[in-house]
Amino acid sequence: MICDAIVLARGGSKGIPRKNLVPVHGKPLIAWTIEAAQQAGFVRDVIVSTDSEEIAEAARALGARVPMLRPDAFATDTSPAEASLRHALAHMCRDEKPDAVLFPQVTSPVRRRGTLANAFRHFADGNYDSLFSARLIRNYIWRNLPEPQPLYDPHNRLMRQQIPPDDRYYRETGNFYLFRTESFERTGARLPGRISFSETSDEEVVEFDEPQDIAVAELMLERLERNLDVHPIQM
Repeated sequence: MICDAIVLARGGSKGIPRKNLVPVHGKPLIAWTIEAAQQAGFVRDVIVSTDSEEIAEAARALGARVPMLRPDAFATDTSPAEASLRHALAHMCRDEKPDAVLFPQVTSPVRRRGTLANAFRHFADGNYDSLFSARLIRNYIWRNLPEPQPLYDPHNRLMRQQIPPDDRYYRETGNFYLFRTESFERTGARLPGRISFSETSDEEVVEFDEPQDIAVAELMLERLERNLDVHPIQM
């Protein structure tokens, strides 16, 4: 199965100026995602879709393909990621279109060694149409209604370890998505068809949206690096 990685990296950012190029634990934020995809072991090409020549130059220096800049129409604050993915598939991939696409998000830079490879193995072996990264929620969840409603029995409160697998809840983390190209092009959704998820660690849930997230991301990357569990810094 041919799989390309498509990395979306818009130039504009209100929360953190030049966010995709901000230094994080020794290298630009975007480098963590490009290098993770390159080292995943199943990716043919890492394609960066950006409207910024500065980001394009940085991505090319890291070995990613940037055959063209993304049109401004796909680079606004309200542009859906799906539109940029469609543009990349139509205009930036090789003539032999990939069977599947890995869509790793730059704003989730922390990935354990093997996370992407394990996810792809599950995706391919299960013959799924799409897959997403997820993290177990510590249950005891309530809905915010006029009278708060629990999604568990508060009169029979089980210990976390006693909760049956079918009663556990997971949340989509946004670290990465995998989908079959044909299914995506047919539906326009990043999670089409038969869907599964790949559970990630607490460290990999870090999202990079506000200035204070920089310190958290660096702490998680440093912790994993000490355990030789992240992709090494390239000097």
